[in-house]
Amino acid sequence: MKTLSARRYPNTRAGRLSEAETETRRLAYAIKDPHSPAVDFALCAHQMAQLIAGPCWLVPIPNSQGSTRANGLLAAHIASFVPGAQVAHALRRTRPVESQCARHKANLGPTAVADHHIVATGKYLGMRQVYFVDNVRTSGNTLAAAHAALGTGAGLVFASLDHAATTEQPTLF
Repeated sequence: MKTLSARRYPNTRAGRLSEAETETRRLAYAIKDPHSPAVDFALCAHQMAQLIAGPCWLVPIPNSQGSTRANGLLAAHIASFVPGAQVAHALRRTRPVESQCARHKANLGPTAVADHHIVATGKYLGMRQVYFVDNVRTSGNTLAAAHAALGTGAGLVFASLDHAATTEQPTLF
């Protein structure tokens, strides 16, 4: 599955971060919280929107507790920059999982794809490109679980550990 990212997500274990890397991490954490300033969501969304074209579906990834509120806000901001983009809450978790952020901080491995408990809601998405909206891609397992649930789609994240920013559009099939 293809993943598009606006920025590289720096690993603090690799040494001291530059100002730009520190700001990327700050923004990546900020957009996990729906109560963060709208300006943070707008800045991240603008950079992410430059990677895609409409018409398309923006599908927010549910957080570890199952809420799509923060990623839904991010997706709505992205849609405001991309003509024809629409937000579709097409995924849900059948039960909570341990936060990937907490696992990473505890030096634990990623949650297996099947253990994310992500399923489709049944919303019909038709023949448009689907983008799974999330703040950060670390292992890629959350996005892979979303892809498995819908059978299609590409990741669209603000930051990725293995910076995959490109303007090449994923294929529908």
